[in-house]
Amino acid sequence: MKTALKVVIAIVLAAAIGFGSFVVYKSSQGISYDIESAEQIQSDVEIVAEDADSVTIKKKSDGDFRVVMFTDTHLKGDKELDNITVTNMVKNIKEQQSDLVILGGDNVTYGFNKKRNVQLAELFEKLGVYWATVLGNHEGDGFLSYGRQDVIKLFASYEHCLVKEGKEDVDGNGNCTINILNADGTLREVFFLMDSGDYMTDESKAEYGVTDEDEVYDGVKTSQVNWYKEKHDAIEAEYGEFKSITVVHIPIYQAEREYADGDFLYGEKREGVCESGFDAGLFDAMKEKGSAQAVYFGHDHVNNFGVMYEDILLSYIQPSGYGAYNMQSKFDAPENEWIQGCTVLDIKADGTYTAERIFNHQ
Repeated sequence: MKTALKVVIAIVLAAAIGFGSFVVYKSSQGISYDIESAEQIQSDVEIVAEDADSVTIKKKSDGDFRVVMFTDTHLKGDKELDNITVTNMVKNIKEQQSDLVILGGDNVTYGFNKKRNVQLAELFEKLGVYWATVLGNHEGDGFLSYGRQDVIKLFASYEHCLVKEGKEDVDGNGNCTINILNADGTLREVFFLMDSGDYMTDESKAEYGVTDEDEVYDGVKTSQVNWYKEKHDAIEAEYGEFKSITVVHIPIYQAEREYADGDFLYGEKREGVCESGFDAGLFDAMKEKGSAQAVYFGHDHVNNFGVMYEDILLSYIQPSGYGAYNMQSKFDAPENEWIQGCTVLDIKADGTYTAERIFNHQ
């Protein structure tokens, strides 16, 4: 009996080791894109001030300030798919002559992810473009994964990354603002970057009155809303009234509940909105402070619509990755119906902006 048990254990261990080796091999791979081949982009943007939870940059010339946003790249160690994703990112960044790149979260996924995070940061350094990111729900959720706080700390150490670690007494990692100045020093736009977390803990459910015992997506919490208000007041005290855009990964509570299915300004809803499971008051704070033009988010890979709610745009960033579920894997859609790409914002001197959705297949 003991001998038989030992044999069973040996077989199970052998299978586990074999499977584990496969997982390690797949997910520990770096990005296959040739980073050294990336050519530097000429930029006239410079950093003029920074602190623990904000950075102020200035465009030295007149004209629009161009922000290119990607989301859900899901760089997971698959050589072919990661290469397609990164190749298209670099192509878009160059073609759009980006002043700033913002990533909408779920950038690097799966375990053993440090190498890919380092390579992603080094790619932006090679391009010489300023960039920032919010965290998605899949950052740090794989086996031996580089944690959420570690990812932000790593990125913040790079010269061209504008993200800050944020204040310790505020929930999440990387809550910060990017303040964009015109050549004359006036404030053009403020981006609020906020960590929407991953999944609600039992403590959070109790705090926000969520009774669902199943897995519930997290969201911006009360301490972050208070931070938003305080930061808003400080910026307004220095520059006067301004316009702002907020970027999170998980759609805010209102994104699913506050519109009719047909009230889209653009795009389509092809799956349910997997929004935050509670409302800590971020949208109300935006209404109260009065600067908010839009909230951009990712998370749902086949949705790409925008809707205006109480004069604030709630919009998906155009999904960008080929390594997670998408139009092909979910609907077997032909390539001319794929929606991977990016969202481009051209911000005027007065903070108003126009937006364009770029599709990689076009």
